[in-house]
Parts: sequence; structure tokens; C-alpha cells
Amino acid sequence: MSRALGGRHVQAQELRIVRRAIDARRRPPSFVYTVELDIPEELDGLPAHLALATQRAPMAVEPGQRPMACPPVIIGAGPAGLLAALLLSEHGYAPRVLERGGDVAARQASLSLFARTRQPDPECNALFGLGGAGTFSDGKLGTGVRHPWREEVLRLLVDCGAPDEILIDAKPHVGTDVLSGVVEKLRQRIVQGGGTVETGVRVDDLLVSDKGRLEVRTALGRVDAEVVVLACGHSARDTWEMLARRGFHLQPKPFQMGIRAEHPQSFINEARYGRPAPSALGAADYKLAGRSGQVPVFSFCMCPGGETMPTVNEPEHLSINGMSLHARASAFSSSALVATLEPNVYDGRDLAACLQFQRRVEKACFRAGGANYSAPAQRLRDFAMGVASTSLPACSYRLGVAPARLDELLPPFLANPLRDALQQFDRQMRGYLQDDALALGVESRASSPVRIVRDPVTLEAVGVQGVYPVGEGAGYAGGIMSAALDGLNAAARIIEKFRPPL
Repeated sequence: MSRALGGRHVQAQELRIVRRAIDARRRPPSFVYTVELDIPEELDGLPAHLALATQRAPMAVEPGQRPMACPPVIIGAGPAGLLAALLLSEHGYAPRVLERGGDVAARQASLSLFARTRQPDPECNALFGLGGAGTFSDGKLGTGVRHPWREEVLRLLVDCGAPDEILIDAKPHVGTDVLSGVVEKLRQRIVQGGGTVETGVRVDDLLVSDKGRLEVRTALGRVDAEVVVLACGHSARDTWEMLARRGFHLQPKPFQMGIRAEHPQSFINEARYGRPAPSALGAADYKLAGRSGQVPVFSFCMCPGGETMPTVNEPEHLSINGMSLHARASAFSSSALVATLEPNVYDGRDLAACLQFQRRVEKACFRAGGANYSAPAQRLRDFAMGVASTSLPACSYRLGVAPARLDELLPPFLANPLRDALQQFDRQMRGYLQDDALALGVESRASSPVRIVRDPVTLEAVGVQGVYPVGEGAGYAGGIMSAALDGLNAAARIIEKFRPPL
């Protein structure tokens, strides 16, 4: 410690690990720790690799003075909606959360029934329900968003059952099995704070009266509101269509689409950590990025030791995603490989055109898989070379795979950049295009193709006071943590403006 402090001798009162990362650049790879020391006196002229620790920022907001006539309504119980509801409930606003899908148990039952019958439930599935689409994922909690409340969100998740290591891991993840319990406990905390979380309640309409009052219409009746947090998720297409009819400004934006690449996890471990791969480091992940002309292509939602699964909410359309348990013990790794598509590339001039494009590709993949939600698949090397696969390797997708020319199913402006980038990825990770690597399609729900335009300061929807679009479905987030922070931002704005309803 004396050497770390530039040769000065001090008596540390406490040492805490604040970050743990894996350095795989050298062999053997090793853990790298960042620690905090409590020392009795301030030191001047600290070495460059040291810094004074920053103080935690509690999630505290001062209430405003404007009266709120009735409790705020939150549409959607994904990360954005749940965290907005939690902050509001803790400050006495008694929010009412309306979620179209079921609770975790209902979602799991629905997915099991889908696997047996091949009949999807449009309302309760891997995309809709308590916790949002992230409930069935790897549960990654990383984000590039800088926010003073990020650490507090991690601590909150630990209080709700997430493992302690997410507080220090450079790449924190929870896993779908643990996350399922976390979102249920988040729901309980909202209720304990005076809020309500209702599942199985789909919002069909959102009206604005002449006096500026909001009316939320559901299948179970009408809810009056003065404030609505709109956290509908990245697959609520019917909600977007309703908002467009009601005069909300929805703007096409760049979004990601592609394939899911699956490899044996043993290959990823050895490619990242060397042979033999140290078991203490767990299942290895990777992050790859390339470019084809002006089109960025990158890996996304990489699930080490995970599986590929269907994410279906519209019958006769197929989209897929990845999922991992906390232990990441599967024999497979699964990662999306997506290209960023500008609206002009796919003729995304408005909401209808954006959705038509997504649906067209999903419909083609449904049919190519055999019209039973099996996934069209092609060896990854054959996809890159543009040839048919005569056989397919083993994979994790439980509904089965069917040989198909994914390179032809996808439109050329998507398939060609993916093929170009795969050659780059094979140079970045030698053996990436091995015989046992598989491409499955289509990964079409990586992000929202539209943005519900909002004021950058108030966070209210442009032209509609009192409505706060947040999260992935509104086009302002790209993952669990960034969506949660966006929901907190909106809740803070509401608290700063209003005092709690009587």
C-alpha cells in the first residue's frame, strides 16, 4: 500500500473492493481490482493512478408545489416503468402501474404452453409482462449512460435479491432466473410504498380532453389521470399505432436488426482466455464491432452459457433473442449480430413503414422455419460465404431449427453488411466462423425503430403535457439499466413539479 501511495506510510482504516474486471489481454488472464481506502488524513499530490472517492448520490428529490389531482398512471412494468413507480411511491405519490402482460409466473406458464402448442399468447409472453422483455434475457446491467443514481439502482437490485457481485463487477449481470425474483420484489416495494401494480391490463387508448386532462382507457375500464408515464416497451406496436392516431409525434430513427450467432461456449472460453481456460473466470463473453461502408455492425446482448429463444407476440411472425441463467452453465453462447439501419435505407418514412418492414422480415423467417416457430438457420460460415448449409450443428433453440438461406431471406442492405462484418470478426477472434457456429434469424427487437418525441428538459411528449415517454419503447434507452435510469429521470421531473396527491 505504501508503494501505491507514492512511498507514504498511512494506516488504512477500511478497504473496500469497488470494481472487479478480467484482463484477458495477457496469458494467463487475471482479475483486476479497484479498491477504496479510508485513511485518517488527506493526502496532497496523489499519484496519477489514484483519485479521491466520489460520494454516493441518494435518490432524493424535493417535491414541487403544484397540486396533483390524482395519482400518476404508469403504462408498462418494464425497468423504466418499475423504477419510475418505485421513486414515485417512495415520495408519496401512490402511482398506479398498468401492465398488459402477466406476472412472472404467468409469463413462464405462457411460454411453456407456447413451446407445447406452438400457439403464442399476444398479451403474455417473453416481451410483455412484469419486468418487460429484459426479464427473459441475460440480465445485463451495464450501460454507457453516466448517471449519479446508477450505483443506487444496483444497490436497490441487491436489496431485492440480485447477487452482491453486481456492485463491483465491471460487466454486471443477474440472469433470468434471479431477475424473475428481483422484479417481483420490486413490485412488492412499490405496493409497500402505497402504489399499485396491476398485470393483465392492456391500455387501448389515451385521450386528452379540452381541459388538458388525460383519460386512460383499458379493457377493464377508464382511468383518469393528470400525469402518465409511458413506458410501453420496444415491441408495443399497437400502442405506437394508437399514439400516432391520437396525435403524438412518433419519429422513425435508426435501429438494429440482424441474426443471432451461436457457438460452443468452450470455444469462446478458449478464444478469450487461452487453453485451458481457467474455470474460476466463469463463462467468457465477447464484444465485436465492425463496419461495412457506412453501416456499423456489432455484437449485442451476448449471452455466455445461455440459449437462443423465440420472442413472439404477433402470431405467424418470428423474432428471436438470447437468455442466460445466472450460472451461465449452458454449453452454448449466443449473441446478436446486428447492423444499424437508417430509416431511409428501409424506406422508414413513418411508423407504418417501419412496422411493415419489421413484420415483413419476421413473416419471412416464420415461413422459412416451417411455419411452426422453428427458427431458420444456416451455418455461420455459409452465411458469410453466401452458400446453402447441407447440415446444421447442435444448438440451444428448443423449438427446433430448419435449414434456410438466411443470407437471402434478409434484405441485401442488411445481409451484405452482416456478411462483410463476419469476415472482420473472424480476424478479430480466430475461428469465429467455425463449422459448429450457427446463424439463426431474425433478431428484430434489439431496439425500437421509432422515437416518441419529447421535450429534452421537461421530458414530456411534444404537444401533450403530462405524458412522459420513457425507456426503450419511447426510443430513449437500450438495455435494462439505461431504461431504469430514464424512468427515474421522468419520475424526478414529476416530483419536482407536483406535490403528492391528497
